[in-house]
Amino acid sequence: MASSKIQSSLLSKGYFPKELPEAFTTKTFGENSREIISEWNKAKIFSVETKALGKLAGKKVRRGSYTYSLASADAEIISVPKRGYERRNLQLTHPVSQSLIAHEMAQHWGDIQRWIGRQTYSLDEIRVSDQYERSVKGINFPLHREKKSYIESTSDWVVRTDITIFYPSIYTHSIPWAAYGKEKVKQNINVYKESLADRLDVLVRSGNRNQTVGIPIGPETSRIIAETISARIDSEFRQSRPEVKINNVDRLQDDWLIGTNSLESADSILAEISRIYRHFGLEINGSKTSINHIVAARQESWVSEIGAFLSHRGGSLSGSRLREFLAICPRLQAEFHSEPVINYALSVIEGAKIQTQDVREMESFLLKASIIAPNSLDRICRIILDLQHETNMISKKKVVDRFVELIERNIEKEHHFEVIWLIYTIRGLNVRFYSRKLSDKIESMQSASIALLLLDMRARKTFGGKLPIEKWESEITEDRILTDWTWLLGYEGFRNGWLRDKNNLMKGSLFAPMAHRNVVFYDPKRNVRPSKTFVSKRMILRNDQKKELRQFFVEVRGVDPFDY
Repeated sequence: MASSKIQSSLLSKGYFPKELPEAFTTKTFGENSREIISEWNKAKIFSVETKALGKLAGKKVRRGSYTYSLASADAEIISVPKRGYERRNLQLTHPVSQSLIAHEMAQHWGDIQRWIGRQTYSLDEIRVSDQYERSVKGINFPLHREKKSYIESTSDWVVRTDITIFYPSIYTHSIPWAAYGKEKVKQNINVYKESLADRLDVLVRSGNRNQTVGIPIGPETSRIIAETISARIDSEFRQSRPEVKINNVDRLQDDWLIGTNSLESADSILAEISRIYRHFGLEINGSKTSINHIVAARQESWVSEIGAFLSHRGGSLSGSRLREFLAICPRLQAEFHSEPVINYALSVIEGAKIQTQDVREMESFLLKASIIAPNSLDRICRIILDLQHETNMISKKKVVDRFVELIERNIEKEHHFEVIWLIYTIRGLNVRFYSRKLSDKIESMQSASIALLLLDMRARKTFGGKLPIEKWESEITEDRILTDWTWLLGYEGFRNGWLRDKNNLMKGSLFAPMAHRNVVFYDPKRNVRPSKTFVSKRMILRNDQKKELRQFFVEVRGVDPFDY
């Protein structure tokens, strides 16, 4: 794949966090990124520095080395729920640093592939293509489940561990360590200064206020960086413990499962993994680390119970069968509180044809699910809007009244993901709403994503609350759009005519190269994609995953389970 296409793909489909609604898009930015970067360079938005080049020991001149000089910027934070009470912060990074990271990776993709080629225990290929949903090939979770099942069936003891807040804990200087080897880099710092990995270190820090701890969660480039580090850890573990068979280890990013035949071996393996991660400044998560005898291993039964219900009770998912299904799922979610039961149930519902007479039951379930599983609000939004489009039987008043209450509850906690998708659902229902608490709180929040949704709805006359327009306009300055979240609010607010461009920034050096090419980051015309689109994509994905499953089974069992 040509470097230009890799860069375009990484920025078109892998820049903004996938958790944002469809109205947020980077397609045109990725497609025009090469020309935009060139103009930014000419305008001194960033500069390429080669002054630190020179002669190394032995009078040898170093080639291919350079670095970047650019403003350090804060990313916009989007707080997203995980399982239970856990949350994580996604980052909506600045376009200058993010585009340069993608540019460097694309220009030197061969080097990146060699670094990732050290993968030993991961089943996931890091491959870039426009064919994928997120530019980088997704994780094959069914394949990981099958390998874990294989390991558990062929071992006496099982070691489980992962890393405490992996991405936010990564030490950016460990990127060169992973690429070239820690000892080599530390002993020959000048040799590796301004190398590719060093430039990635500089650019990642520039998008995070020059902090050396943490890489952003959201862009696909971060997954590539994280896998570079994980691949080096694979390599070091393989060298130190060559007796551990590859088929007895499954690593899903930082999540490890290792099978062994003695407690002593399990203890030793865990100690070695911990040592290698500490070598890279990372610590294992004690609460998610265990060594279990296989007879004591806990088997999750919620998937089996739902599967048994769906297979043993034939017929469409409607009437009493639907009501029973909707009653089972909350009970199982309460029993397995850290498992994605409701999300799984929603995927089943998306693939079903809901009858008009069942809309009221479904509506009530979806409102309950909004509380039980807030991390599934994107899916809940899609199903609600689908039902309204298909049946016109959704009680808009009931949904909007409840969602406004939830918006006010979540805006106080700065739970951005929930607020975004609750607002987006009301936007899709095209109902006018008002919330004084939302109007008051948005004034102090640094969230371009929420602000743009409200500006859009204000223009549609579906949000009746007051917005801090003058405050936002005064905050969007030439300096700030280079260093914080206001770049997105300013660019899209000015482009759509929602805010006044008092400082003529759309003709300035940051915005003009994008505006002249009609780059769009927020498209008011885009709505949620229908559930049937996602169901269709899931079917295609499952077929692709099935091919990899077939290969795995043939390799480890000598039998093709799909050959019938």
